Amino acid sequence: MVKQLEASPSVKAIVDEIAEGIAADKVSPFDAMLQFCTLCAALRSGDIICDWHKGCLTVPDACNVCPTSSEKC
Repeated sequence: MVKQLEASPSVKAIVDEIAEGIAADKVSPFDAMLQFCTLCAALRSGDIICDWHKGCLTVPDACNVCPTSSEKC
């Protein structure tokens, strides 16, 4: 799972930006939360989390949490 996340350029870029901002103390708690929301949106827009959930959990056929999940069902 971690390797899949690291292989995604968009996810890696967002994570790097968040980590650098926190490490340099350049990000307010509010801005960090906004960046985490961006990260969650990026994760939901791809297939990484959806595929992982379907592989290890019982996911309802009508799941629509991820935008692409409704297209796959």
